[in-house]
Amino acid sequence: MKNQRKTAGIRDLVRYSLLASFAALLQVAATLFPGPGHVLSAFSTLPLALASYIAPGGGAASLVIAAWLVLVIQPADLITFLLFTGPLGLVLGWGLHNRAGTPAVVLAGAATLTAAMVFMTHVLGAPFFREFLYNKTTVTVIFTYAAFALLYSWSWVRFLKKVFGRLDIIIHL
Repeated sequence: MKNQRKTAGIRDLVRYSLLASFAALLQVAATLFPGPGHVLSAFSTLPLALASYIAPGGGAASLVIAAWLVLVIQPADLITFLLFTGPLGLVLGWGLHNRAGTPAVVLAGAATLTAAMVFMTHVLGAPFFREFLYNKTTVTVIFTYAAFALLYSWSWVRFLKKVFGRLDIIIHL
């Protein structure tokens, strides 16, 4: 019995470390492979969502490991990873793990992204949608962020449900 727990612990360590490594590599792909890497970097949410879907604690551990890897490989990507990609993956994976309804998962993901964009814009001063939102009121800006976040989160939830459904058939998540 003790040997089975030890093996399960090692298996989990390897699983979440691999998912963290994939997340970190996808996050820094734009730096490593300019052009196609920008497309790949958008998928760094996937390994973290998968880790959270398997076990929310494993998702959090994967986020920490991946953040350290991103810090070592490309420190400039760390803020984006910690504010956008990472939390979105955790929230979506956690929501799907807990079998929350699709609207609840989409809203949780959208709230996470909107909060991150507002923080980046109003606290750190990094503009998003610069040309489109120039000279707009704060309410308009936040509404625009929320609308974008809803669409982005909805797209991710649809994609993750398909991916997790197929993975569940293959490897019995």
